[in-house]
Amino acid sequence: MRRWLISLCAVCALSCGSEDSGQAAASGGAAGAGGSATGGSGGSSAGGSGGSATGGSGGSTTGGSGGTADCLAAVAGVEVADVDLDGFPSYSVDGCQLAYVSAKTGELRLRDLTTGKESVIDDGAEGPRRPSLAGDVLAWESAKHLVRVRHGGTITIVSGSFNLAGEPRATNDAVVFTGWLGADTSSDSDVFLYQVGQGTSTAVAAGPGQQRFADVSATHVAVSDFSEGSGGVYTGDGASQADIIVFDRATLTPTVRSAPGKQAFPMLGSSGTLSYLEWIVVHPIPKLQEYTLRAVPLATPAASGVKIADVQSDQAVRPTARAGVAEWVVRWQGVSSLYRAALDGSTAPQKQDLGGAAVLHAPSSSSSMTVLAVRQTTTSTPALVAIPR
Repeated sequence: MRRWLISLCAVCALSCGSEDSGQAAASGGAAGAGGSATGGSGGSSAGGSGGSATGGSGGSTTGGSGGTADCLAAVAGVEVADVDLDGFPSYSVDGCQLAYVSAKTGELRLRDLTTGKESVIDDGAEGPRRPSLAGDVLAWESAKHLVRVRHGGTITIVSGSFNLAGEPRATNDAVVFTGWLGADTSSDSDVFLYQVGQGTSTAVAAGPGQQRFADVSATHVAVSDFSEGSGGVYTGDGASQADIIVFDRATLTPTVRSAPGKQAFPMLGSSGTLSYLEWIVVHPIPKLQEYTLRAVPLATPAASGVKIADVQSDQAVRPTARAGVAEWVVRWQGVSSLYRAALDGSTAPQKQDLGGAAVLHAPSSSSSMTVLAVRQTTTSTPALVAIPR
């Protein structure tokens, strides 16, 4: 029987605001031996509307070209909506494309970073949030708990055997999302896979309780399963139990991780790798304030994971993993910092130079660049910066 207690209270609160609020710090500044990253400056917060708490920001799992000086420069200064910036942020990058929710209009916009041309994808009145971009696929959630998918220039409202939908994550040919079966986000929920070429939604992780916070790649789907917790739902009160289930997309065969401890919030943004957060001893609230970041090959998803970093923070911010690299924000004693480390454990976490911004929010990455919202002062409008990878 799985006994993986997950304390996500504050993260849920931020999450109900969403990319969730929470933070992470690396002690001692940069990481020490064994990939530990504790006690440095930095931190972030996580949370997502509908009680979401973590996951890789942006959700994109493909690389894509881009990251040239022109593409990087075309990101700088874009002001984004102050919604879920630490959990499911209001921006997502893939290749040389940027999807973001405008701070001024609330519109969901798609910017070609090579030309600077922008298109309005969804009206601000719909409350678009949590965009996830992968190639020609753009998925997002609306304030009415609908998931919309744009592919080939056509926008579809995803339908299926659920009443509410949210927490979308995209890859080049599919989107995963949470579908709640009842009238609100405290009800039973399943994880659905929407295949853009077929226009159909299939329940991948179904059954009693809540399955949420999924990610998707070309070959797999990974979910957090809360079915063994009290009432079988993610409550955010520090008493939710969870584990990770990985599904092969070709067969929908599940593999349940049975390693000791508590694992949740899987990330599939790096090809062939499952990244996830783990808690063995400490049960902090919110959960993203202290965790171990691990990675394991998808060929052996139940194997013991390689430790990438031990993360601590004054506030919780959702990490991301992409193209062989993990990234996370730490907020520590009033200072925000961004860290990177290789997912194979071959390099210690390294602090990235982002100048003197007062607050850093959750990163979204492509294979060639990382984008994140920053605030020059604690009260300024969040604006994007981009750095090469």
